[in-house]
Amino acid sequence: MGRPPFADREAIVAAALEIGLAELTMTAVAKRLGTSHSTLYGYFRSRDELATAAVDHAVDAIEWPEPEQDWRAFLAATAWAHWRLYSSHPGLAQEIITLRLTSAALVRRYNRTGVALLDYGFGSQDATLVMDMIAELVVQAFISTAEGEPTAQPSATPQARRRALIEPWLESYDPRLRATLVAAVAGPPEAWFERKLELFLDGVAGRGPASPLS
Repeated sequence: MGRPPFADREAIVAAALEIGLAELTMTAVAKRLGTSHSTLYGYFRSRDELATAAVDHAVDAIEWPEPEQDWRAFLAATAWAHWRLYSSHPGLAQEIITLRLTSAALVRRYNRTGVALLDYGFGSQDATLVMDMIAELVVQAFISTAEGEPTAQPSATPQARRRALIEPWLESYDPRLRATLVAAVAGPPEAWFERKLELFLDGVAGRGPASPLS
């Protein structure tokens, strides 16, 4: 019988990310590493503590934009960095929206975004609102299931979920809206998110400093 893989903190976090937050349990990690629960609890007191460490690692692994001359381009790049984070780690959006964890790495990232907005000339209230709403806009795009619905089912993807919610009610919408609604749920989610992001940034432009590149 082969020797079990060495299980230190780094290996445990890596195993948690390989399993994915949607399916993460201490049992699943112990099984993947071929080790005991007691070994895991020597590093992490609970499943949620392990999940938090895994999210911190995932956030730090993403390439985040640095502030440049144009605040709008910076915010767009920040939004798409969040998109890459959530698309790379199914289940992360549910962890955040249900307040199961607070990631120190995410908090640092939100703070850097807010400070960049202050440096661009936004007021503190608007900087905080924009920082919060950018993150929320992305999280909401990845909330793919109703509470208790298995995330592993193909029908539970964000696109399928939106289609299931909208299509039965299309006849209740004004005919002038239906084609856009159909396109929104039929096309790639990135395309609809990009439109929402542009609309959001247009709104921010009315509250923020003039963009040097606009």
